[in-house]
Amino acid sequence: MGGCWPLTMVVTLLGVLLAGGCLAASGDAARGARLFSGSAALSNGGAPCLACHGFAAAGFGAAGGASFGPDLSSLNEDYGDDGVAEVLAALPFPSMLPIYAKRPLTEQEQADLGAFFAATRTGALPGVGRLAATVLAALVIFVGLIGLLGQRRLRAVRRPLVEQFRNRGGKQA
Repeated sequence: MGGCWPLTMVVTLLGVLLAGGCLAASGDAARGARLFSGSAALSNGGAPCLACHGFAAAGFGAAGGASFGPDLSSLNEDYGDDGVAEVLAALPFPSMLPIYAKRPLTEQEQADLGAFFAATRTGALPGVGRLAATVLAALVIFVGLIGLLGQRRLRAVRRPLVEQFRNRGGKQA
């Protein structure tokens, strides 16, 4: 593989841009989102896309914590449906070859991921939760619950202390 991988990548990408495929039309974008995030396992045991890539357009940006590979939000705009289909079929990038060489994506997984990427271009993203909003809502609920539960906490201890403080004229001992 040595020093000729740039040439291999250029040739592969040219092939990607010139070749055709129609995977995005036959895939399930919602399942593609689950495959991307890892909430649905890849059939051959490969790592989910989110392990290395962010996807800010679908809410998988910095919250996903992925920083090894590039953000894939503009993948479909950059490559088009046919190019995305070819990239998913070949996974020609040097960092991806060792990961997927023995664990290739199935044709259906390629179609589902292709549909997911295509949905970003059309603005028809499947229901993908927003981590920040979910965490914020959970935090507000948690703090509110703690506040409600803590209102009457230790009244038997506090009341005598407050009265003792008042009896001294508000002066500490």
